[in-house]
Amino acid sequence: MEACLPQLPQRLLLLGAAALTVSAVETADLVERCGQTWQGAGLLLRSHPASRRFYFVAPDTDCGLWVRAAAPGDRIRFQFRFFLVYSLTPASPAPPAPPAPNASSPAPADRCAPGSYLQFYEGPPGAPRPLGAPLCGLTIPAPVASSGDFLGLRLVTRGRQPRVDFVGEVTSFRLGPHHMPSLSAPGSCGAYFRCGNRRCIPQSLVCDPWGMDNCGDGSDQASWPPAECRGQ
Repeated sequence: MEACLPQLPQRLLLLGAAALTVSAVETADLVERCGQTWQGAGLLLRSHPASRRFYFVAPDTDCGLWVRAAAPGDRIRFQFRFFLVYSLTPASPAPPAPPAPNASSPAPADRCAPGSYLQFYEGPPGAPRPLGAPLCGLTIPAPVASSGDFLGLRLVTRGRQPRVDFVGEVTSFRLGPHHMPSLSAPGSCGAYFRCGNRRCIPQSLVCDPWGMDNCGDGSDQASWPPAECRGQ
């Protein structure tokens, strides 16, 4: 597969022109959505079409995707189900950069360098900001949440033998009113489903067929009220 995103920040400026809007959970593959913006309530995102069967091994890939919340005021939460990103033969490391003038301490080392990695970004697309450190290895990372309605992902493969395979859940959510004295108080999330942890998610994500933990506490897939999912 060819590289789709040579320089993420430049391409991110143009991603808004390729928005794909949906209203319920769907599946997508990152390497087939390079340079696009996906918008919707929920998404099961795989690294590539053959995920969980074969590794994605294309070298020199630089592929970015923006995901946008379903509605104004919502945020995006990303939670991995499976994660594997590394290189068997890392690229030759670049020489260390000189310290910045008046720097009080050196920049933290990139633990993924010089191998492959996945990086999250805060939006907006025209001014992306790294969200956390680059991710790599075999350990499932902690969930990531945006502070606004955009969350960007960038996959970079470096070295001669990259190995990439991951599956993650994208959820559009909003924070419920924390002043509510009881989680059972009606209307605390408006038309959204009220999670046990007081997050609010679109009703279309409750009891979804993929078993996605959109709430983050399992309450949207529970067999008891308020979800009352059957066959869970």
